[in-house]
Amino acid sequence: MSHVETITDAAEFYAPASAVWELLSDWAAIVDWMPDGYVQSLKMEGQGVGSIRHLVTLKGLKISERLDGVDAAAGVLELSLLDPLPWGLLSYRARGKIDSISDKQCRLTWQGTMEMAESGPEFDEVARLLRKSYGKMFEGIRHVVEA
Repeated sequence: MSHVETITDAAEFYAPASAVWELLSDWAAIVDWMPDGYVQSLKMEGQGVGSIRHLVTLKGLKISERLDGVDAAAGVLELSLLDPLPWGLLSYRARGKIDSISDKQCRLTWQGTMEMAESGPEFDEVARLLRKSYGKMFEGIRHVVEA
């Protein structure tokens, strides 16, 4: 039986929710705002919901992400990783939600649900890598919207 866990992280930004939404919902723009050259290359397939971005990270990891849902009114974006999945994952889905705190401040909550064959040290390491990538995402967004 496989092991499934949801990892949640959140960050507050001193920027309007619309500014953070603009970055996240521009599916191809990740290459422009992820820090430290995190995205080495990007190839897009399609547009809007259902489109896929094929990323190669600075470390050479190939990741394909499909945009599964966009709800601008609710500030929600959903994605999933496609085969071949990295790090021994069997599946991965994520949901980002932006909530306005005030006219000049918002919170982005990111939830990723990962599935692997079993729990244990490898599972814990993948969870650590995902948390690290969430931190990089928050860092990149902050660099743009709070500049």
